[in-house]
Amino acid sequence: MTVLETTRLILRPPAEGDRQALVAALDNYRISRWTCRIPHPYGPADAEAFLTYCLSLPKDDVVLTITRDAHLIGVIGIEHDELGYWLAEPHWGKGYATEAARAVLDHGFSASRRNKITASYFQGNAASQRVLEKLGFETVGTGTACSRAQKGVVALINLLLTRERWQQANFVTRH
Repeated sequence: MTVLETTRLILRPPAEGDRQALVAALDNYRISRWTCRIPHPYGPADAEAFLTYCLSLPKDDVVLTITRDAHLIGVIGIEHDELGYWLAEPHWGKGYATEAARAVLDHGFSASRRNKITASYFQGNAASQRVLEKLGFETVGTGTACSRAQKGVVALINLLLTRERWQQANFVTRH
């Protein structure tokens, strides 16, 4: 069981007791519109499906809740070598996404043989763009993806972070 701690956050596996907090946070179009898989509206059945899905992940993949003061404020993970995350709206703009992503990327590169991790953001999502750029991701192209909340295809920007670039960036920021 993977649990990661940062200065302000604890990242832990999703649990049955998270169902209500997931629904409360994710039944918000301002969050779901920037994701592929989160539907809008979001209800208890969606939370249950998410919790069941997390139990079926391959061992190299990790999905963790982001908690602050024992309250769920988001979810982050690396699935199939791709970083993804969301934060509940009251917690936007406080650096939590970057802090959580640094911990997950450290874990993703150190606990596996990954040499690269990808990410993407929907065109127009300036907040995710800033987070991913701060982490050292580089734009490698554009594409499209389906958004359940938007009920259609949206334009996205694809990014890449190599193990070497991550190690170089972390040496600079930690020393």
